[in-house]
Amino acid sequence: MTGEPSLCINGCGFFSTPQTKNLCSKCYNNFLKDESARYLDTIRDQTKTATDAGEKSTEAVVVKNEKSSRCNACNKKVGLLGFQCRCGYVFCGSHRHPEEHSCSSDYKSADVTDLTNQNPVVKPDKLYRI
Repeated sequence: MTGEPSLCINGCGFFSTPQTKNLCSKCYNNFLKDESARYLDTIRDQTKTATDAGEKSTEAVVVKNEKSSRCNACNKKVGLLGFQCRCGYVFCGSHRHPEEHSCSSDYKSADVTDLTNQNPVVKPDKLYRI
């Protein structure tokens, strides 16, 4: 910068720089926020016109963090000690058992099917008595 420092072009009384388009830091931050808001509005308008034109649009699905660090029952932080249940949620030490968090997974039928798959029926050859 050569010469005297210039004042903000918005007339707020603070000094400005050419890097911030002759705006002070506060006015420049407001300018950037307005620019980003306008950009987002144009994107929203374009997506609305695209969906109105008949194109199939896939709705944005909000994906929750799968590695949750909180208990699903009491919302307590579990960190690395969280227990993953068959129902797909993470629980703390006091809610890790299925009866403690009213688990929707059917453990009994799952175990029965596992046992039937692992242990096939063994039948001996028929022996006739003499």
